[in-house]
Amino acid sequence: KMAKSVKRGRPIEDVIDDPTAPIEVRLLLAEISGIKALGADAGLNTKRNYRTYADVPEGAAVWFVGASKPLAFEAPRWCFPIAGCFTGLGWFERDDAIAHRERLKRDGWDAMARPAGAYSTGGWFPDPVVSSMLDADVAPYAELANVLLHESVHATIFIPDQPYFNEGLAEAIGDALTLEWLRDRFGPDSQEEHAWLEVQAWRRDRVARELVTFKALDALYKSDQPKAAKLKAKAELLEQLRADLGMWRPLNNAHLIELRVYQSSYAEFGAVVAACGSARAMIAAAKAVRRGDFAKELDDQLAPALAEIAAGCRADK
Repeated sequence: KMAKSVKRGRPIEDVIDDPTAPIEVRLLLAEISGIKALGADAGLNTKRNYRTYADVPEGAAVWFVGASKPLAFEAPRWCFPIAGCFTGLGWFERDDAIAHRERLKRDGWDAMARPAGAYSTGGWFPDPVVSSMLDADVAPYAELANVLLHESVHATIFIPDQPYFNEGLAEAIGDALTLEWLRDRFGPDSQEEHAWLEVQAWRRDRVARELVTFKALDALYKSDQPKAAKLKAKAELLEQLRADLGMWRPLNNAHLIELRVYQSSYAEFGAVVAACGSARAMIAAAKAVRRGDFAKELDDQLAPALAEIAAGCRADK
């Protein structure tokens, strides 16, 4: 169900020319054509998307709901014709997301619902720019470029049933192209580039800390300890993580299983970007990856697909 606020989009050019619109919004929107051009030059499909702008309530374009077994990192599957299977669902309305989360909890799952500042329909429908894409404080230009380029990867390369691959690829290419755009737009060694690299370093540190807890919990769940002991140790590990990261909300397995989808293979994807020599070369090679190249649905063992991409890059050199 599409949120009413997302439906009421205005052409971006109209917002840029509107003297009553906030100046910071107009300045950021004025960069979109250049970001799209760089993405298109790199081989991404950007033509249909990001032509309109819409305000969204509560700083959220969609609400993401995820779940996991309480004592195992195993997510439920939601499967759809054509699009395939996913480890989580997005809802345009907050109430729908919260209701879905509560149903999962009643069924015994660890569950979470969180706001997401952006989304992609995977190239099926034109995607708007929404106000939550412009909310960054430290590196607003870089954050906008990153989210547009990340989501444009989904509109270009989308393998049904393979969220680990889809998100890992979008993270790696989005980050590489963001840095390229910053240097093209603001020059090398700019203030905007430094701000982005600081934000990225902060995020990588937090992800590394979260993955430490993920690995510790995974080992705990696979151990022979009694259920009560596992639950006690789980609560202690998650509370320590929450305190270390300065987070106010309680954490559960659903938060960490989502992290794994997006971040567990970040270094491996980055190595393939480096081996290919550019994000452009990696995009061209990744377009050859097919659904049948994976051993199973929701495959988190990505070495074969990454090796195929690297081989494709070598063949083109």
